[in-house]
Amino acid sequence: MAKPRIEVLDKEEVLEIHERSLNIISRVGVKIEHEEALKLLYSIGANVDFSKRIAKIPEYIVREALKRTPSCVRLYHRDGKQYIELYGWNTYFVVGSAAYYYMDLRNEVRRPLSKDLADVAKVTDYLPNTHLMSTALVPADISEVLADRWRMYVVMKNCSKPIDTGAFTMEGVPDAAKLMAAVVGEENISKKPFMIFAVCSSPPLKWSALTTQNLMDCARYGIPAHIIPMPQTGGTAPATLAGAIVQANTEFLAGLVIAQFTKPGAPIVYSGSPTVFDQRFATSCTGYIEVSLISAATSQLAKFYGIPSGCYTMVSDAKIVDTQSSLETAFGAMISVLAGINMAIGSGMLLEENCISLIKLAIDDDIAGSALRFAKGIHVDIETVAERVIEEIGPGGLFLKHRHTRDWWRKEHFIPRLFDKRTTDMWRKGGSKDLNTAAREYIEKILKEHTPEPLPPDIEKTLSEVIKGIAKKYGIEKLPEV
Repeated sequence: MAKPRIEVLDKEEVLEIHERSLNIISRVGVKIEHEEALKLLYSIGANVDFSKRIAKIPEYIVREALKRTPSCVRLYHRDGKQYIELYGWNTYFVVGSAAYYYMDLRNEVRRPLSKDLADVAKVTDYLPNTHLMSTALVPADISEVLADRWRMYVVMKNCSKPIDTGAFTMEGVPDAAKLMAAVVGEENISKKPFMIFAVCSSPPLKWSALTTQNLMDCARYGIPAHIIPMPQTGGTAPATLAGAIVQANTEFLAGLVIAQFTKPGAPIVYSGSPTVFDQRFATSCTGYIEVSLISAATSQLAKFYGIPSGCYTMVSDAKIVDTQSSLETAFGAMISVLAGINMAIGSGMLLEENCISLIKLAIDDDIAGSALRFAKGIHVDIETVAERVIEEIGPGGLFLKHRHTRDWWRKEHFIPRLFDKRTTDMWRKGGSKDLNTAAREYIEKILKEHTPEPLPPDIEKTLSEVIKGIAKKYGIEKLPEV
């Protein structure tokens, strides 16, 4: 059965980008602002200038790192029973992460509270086509020194799905391991990981001390990490798409080497968050179609390397939930499934990755469902070609009451929750609601009626003790209610 797929680079172009990346990483090098990582690279044969903190990494080291990298990353649900596998052409949709602003159900944009993050987690727990929750918001009611781990705690309590997260501090990953151990046991942190960490390089050609520490800690604990180059065309990367891709690929390979030589077999996803620096307004835009082209190219490179892929494809530059926000997200969703991007990240996000909206999140779930259905393609066999049924109905007949229709209609079609398919009269009798109104009511119903599966009492108690212990290190005695 053929499935719809796209490739934006031919084989020669993929090889060209790979070879140019190897040239840059070995001749120009990458700045690594982390002493231990520089010493590690030096010990394995890289040419390291410790005064400038620049490492030039030979091709043979990159090849060895690629050999060590697993081709599949498994992420578990919180209960350790269900899981998803990131590999091949599978696509899973992920809530956008680390937004500093929240658009509430009255469409007011404000700094989020911990309760808002809990609401996003509860809604995500319910949505059928949003497969990974994230630590979506940065709450304003908790100290910044604890915010990264507090976000993990809030989401763990309120969503059973795998979590895309990240650390803002040097202690973030070790403390996260303690939180994970409270839920699944220390022995299962690497065996049944339910969190994946975002680690971002700093374009152009730089890895900060913080993200390098997070990356090395993830490798040591066996916690999956997705490496996220962030090329900004015309700003922190070349204006040409190919140039931006080469730079991002070089940064990724440098991170991969650090991870695999910290601990061979470290689970890594080749991710990305490309943007376009709009020369007219000095804005860093996520919704340009060129962002999708770069994302599709990243997925091709990941497949060339035999590594899972991810990209921020579900984000919009729109300031409100409107036609623009849905169009930009729909383009991203379709390109994600057609290019086989394993983690399509950014559901619910607006304002150039700075804001989360529950209304957009609900709409994005329908968009994701539609894209996933398209990616399945057309199943052709003796039952689906329906030759006998067509013969039975004959010219001028009606298929409505036939058993074949009852058996197959729901199997073959994606049934949206929010996109209106009724007659005009039905729509008017239902209150003439637009999409945003329908989404708002849907969210309110979920928040009122849906209760995520609670943690067992003993685990919840242990988890609470762990976060309180972490908070005490910073002199924080009182934590927000969630």
